[in-house]
Amino acid sequence: MLCRAFVPTRKGLGWLLRRPLTVPTGPPRLFRQSWARSCASHLQSVAEVQTPLHEYHFEVKEIEGKGLGAFATKDFEPGDLVLAEYPIIPVRTNEGGDAWNEELHRQYDQLTPEAKAEVFKLHDTCIQKPEKSLEGILFTNCISRDSGARFDVALCLLVSRFNHSCSPNLEQSWDEGTGQAYLVAAEPIKAGDELFTYYVDLRLDQKERRQRLRESYGFESTEHYPPESDQRRTEMKSLDDQIIRVQMNNPEKGLRLVKKLMKLYDEEGLHMYSWRKRNCLHAVQFCLKRRDTAGAMRWAKKGLRFSRLAHGDAHADTKTLLQLSKDPSTHPAFESRVEDIRMVSNYVICASIAFVAWTVYTYQ
Repeated sequence: MLCRAFVPTRKGLGWLLRRPLTVPTGPPRLFRQSWARSCASHLQSVAEVQTPLHEYHFEVKEIEGKGLGAFATKDFEPGDLVLAEYPIIPVRTNEGGDAWNEELHRQYDQLTPEAKAEVFKLHDTCIQKPEKSLEGILFTNCISRDSGARFDVALCLLVSRFNHSCSPNLEQSWDEGTGQAYLVAAEPIKAGDELFTYYVDLRLDQKERRQRLRESYGFESTEHYPPESDQRRTEMKSLDDQIIRVQMNNPEKGLRLVKKLMKLYDEEGLHMYSWRKRNCLHAVQFCLKRRDTAGAMRWAKKGLRFSRLAHGDAHADTKTLLQLSKDPSTHPAFESRVEDIRMVSNYVICASIAFVAWTVYTYQ
């Protein structure tokens, strides 16, 4: 299945982002007339079938030889909200077989004729017949929501219009709590700059990224990176895999791996704050396993900063890290540490009782 890659751990799963204070938590609001006059015709046609959740500061327009792309109409700072969007077609099922396809068509049949027309304006790289298919459009443009369901993806009209870069300037996210996809600025962006997300795992080497883009999305990447970039990116993936394998068995090694990985992000210039947040959460666990509560709080505060940039204050991860930055004892790893202490204490008590009993018996 084709699916845009939004989680660095595997292809085609997840989304991660949002902006504190600006992410809408209430019902969708009507967009302003001034905004409608300034936006491109594509945004206006989408607005006819979907009520915008906030004032957009980008426009979708034609790029010669490349199709459509999204461009900033104002300057953005890291963490600024670029887009919050409800999916036009959500597909979630725990059933096997063709249940996902039945749900897809059920959702599609509920759309207005205008909305159906907008869906079929999206690209289909799975064409096996002369015409597009709903399944092909879904697999080319969908985002996975990672809810744990057997099949769980969402199709968003505007998110699908943002092009790929191996050095994206946007952070991407799906928030299960609000049921929205988000794009936020991952670095300073100037008005007029094109806005990029990413479709494949950025930690693959350049050759494999190009191959996946060609096979899955039907275009050739024109970006060029030096060999040192491939070395850093493949090492990122290796370190991430090692951190997961280490888990709690060797917290000292785990912390070294996290620090090395965070340094590589800076050296490569990848500003994916959700990745850094996740690594900070690993570091919190490693510190608690080492009985280093102060260290756990420091890493939790770092993770909180990254989570706010990537997701905003309302996200579940941000709330978790805020709590951990104040009281690491709320983390399951702390409970595990306490249980370890109890086991050791019980062992010492039992050993002491046995020694006393043996002494009394010996000298009677």
